[in-house]
Formats: sequence, structure tokens, C-alpha cells
Amino acid sequence: MPIAFPRQPPPPHHSHSHTSTSSLHSYPSSIDDDSDASSSEASDDTEAEMQAMIQEEWEESLRQMEVVLSIIIIPTFAKWYGRKFAYFAFARYQQIGSFSRTFFGL
Repeated sequence: MPIAFPRQPPPPHHSHSHTSTSSLHSYPSSIDDDSDASSSEASDDTEAEMQAMIQEEWEESLRQMEVVLSIIIIPTFAKWYGRKFAYFAFARYQQIGSFSRTFFGL
């Protein structure tokens, strides 16, 4: 099941109190402290969202590893070990005979 990533919000538009004929945005200055505070809050929010997204991806990869382990690796190992034990038990049965106490080494 794919992870639905949150959509990125559009960048905030800063309205400047001074009039300018230029259509270019100005760089943030140290005079405009309000925009710096809002940008730090926005960066905290995006950092929290990024951490949540990373955590969600990690949990999804763990679920996928669990599925691979339970569907492929464990049954394959159990099949191999079961056959190995069956060959051992049959060879022991051919040597000793019926399933008596000596069969189990008692």
C-alpha cells in the first residue's frame, strides 16, 4: 500500500507596506522581524511534517520486512529443516527399527 505524501502548501505571499514599482520580491531583512518569526514557525512545521513522514516511511518498511519474513523466509527455512529432520529420522528408523525407547536414544 503506497504512502500518501502530504501536499506541500503554496509559499506564503508577503505583502510589503512600502510601495515598489518592481515586481521582484525583496530579500528578507533584519528590519522585518515578523516575517523571520513566521518563517521560523513555518520551518518548524515543515520539519515536524518531515519527521512524521520519515517515521511513517520507517514503519511501512518494517511492515514490509515483516511480511517478507513471515511469507518467504520462515516457510523456506521450515521446509528445509523439516526435510533435513525427516531424512535423519528415516535413516535412524532404518538402523534401529520401530519407534521404541532406543530410537530416541533413551
